[in-house]
Amino acid sequence: MSRNNNVYQVSQLTDEMRRLMEVSYPEVWIEGELSSLSTPASGHLYFSLKDERAQLRCAMFKGRASINSYRPKAGDLVRVRAKISVYSARGDLQCIVQHIEEAGVGILQRRFEELKASLNQQGLFDQGHKQALPTFPKHIGIVTSPSGAAVRDIVSTLKRRCPGVPITIYPAIVQGDTGAKSIINAIRDAVTHQQCDVLLVSRGGGSIEDLWCFNDEGVAREIYACPIPIISGVGHEVDVTISDLVADLRAPTPTAAAELVSPNTEQLLNQLESIKFRLPRSFERFVQRRAQQVDFTGRQLVHPRQQLKRNSDKLDQIASRLTMNISSSVSKPKIAVDNLVKRLRFQNPRRLVDNKKLSMSIVAQRLQRATYSKLSLVQEATRNLGGQLHLVSPLATLDRGFAIARDQQKEIVRSTNQLSADDKISIQLSDGHIDCDVLEVRK
Repeated sequence: MSRNNNVYQVSQLTDEMRRLMEVSYPEVWIEGELSSLSTPASGHLYFSLKDERAQLRCAMFKGRASINSYRPKAGDLVRVRAKISVYSARGDLQCIVQHIEEAGVGILQRRFEELKASLNQQGLFDQGHKQALPTFPKHIGIVTSPSGAAVRDIVSTLKRRCPGVPITIYPAIVQGDTGAKSIINAIRDAVTHQQCDVLLVSRGGGSIEDLWCFNDEGVAREIYACPIPIISGVGHEVDVTISDLVADLRAPTPTAAAELVSPNTEQLLNQLESIKFRLPRSFERFVQRRAQQVDFTGRQLVHPRQQLKRNSDKLDQIASRLTMNISSSVSKPKIAVDNLVKRLRFQNPRRLVDNKKLSMSIVAQRLQRATYSKLSLVQEATRNLGGQLHLVSPLATLDRGFAIARDQQKEIVRSTNQLSADDKISIQLSDGHIDCDVLEVRK
């Protein structure tokens, strides 16, 4: 009797089967009727999925079961996301479930994800298109059911936070087959009336089926095209709809939407009180900063210097005296500014600021006059130096009666050897030129 070399131990075969199944089916969606549900104290879930012709054993371990919002019941039509494996101890095929949901909800969720991906690709969720909300709205519009709890919460919140802002309710059906069309018409009515400068599209919580009209593509496109900034406050905080994503701002609840759109009057009054308290100190710091700027400017003033070698020592002395005079001129208004700062707490800030501006103007005029005076001295010294330079220049020599002769090539004639009879020459005087013919050259 020959033996086959490929003889498996039972555990080896079941391990190989488990590996093949896990590699071939790492994750699949399975739909079927839930039966034989077992919920032991360990927190794991054990059940079977079946249809008319077959069934599969399933296990959902405690970690996954605790975070799954759906609580399965025997007889439910469900859809699971699972990994296919083999239970080696018995050699049974089983599904390791990662997620479980009702089959109907799963279909809606898939439609939601498909529409979300499509609209996102078309740019309806882009942040660049979203409009800024008015800081202090003048008129608030609400698109919702006039008989629901959401509208009562919204109106109550708005009257508490900003009682003086008018509110207009644009009635809409927010559930069922006619809900999407009704919401679209309500938004269009708000745009046509041109009353409100911000719009709330809202309803209370519910199942995914109840909120489905807010996942309608037509509603999403109407919100996207609306010229009025829109806040979407649909359902509870965990509910996310297409309307939330395309709106200019999403609020987790209707009440939160009302809080986002309304300024808090009490908070604004408190801020005004705080500003009133800080105002005198702000004026004091303002005046101090101005005084420091004047002092800094005074120290940074640099007298323009002419780079004249013959008179550099004299210019250095003038610049040194100018700097001392400027520092002296700045110190007096600085002392006056310090005194004004001390008196600011006991006097009207507006009047003292006006006096300060006048004082600063006078100081600036004095500083300007002092600067102009020093500049005039330097200019006079420069003119004297220019006169001295002129005395030794060739032009001054011409003024004393001398002349310069040039030949036809504009070269200066320095010797009789450069000329002969009939040559033409040009003679430069202090006030012009004379063209001459040479009659005779005498050496």
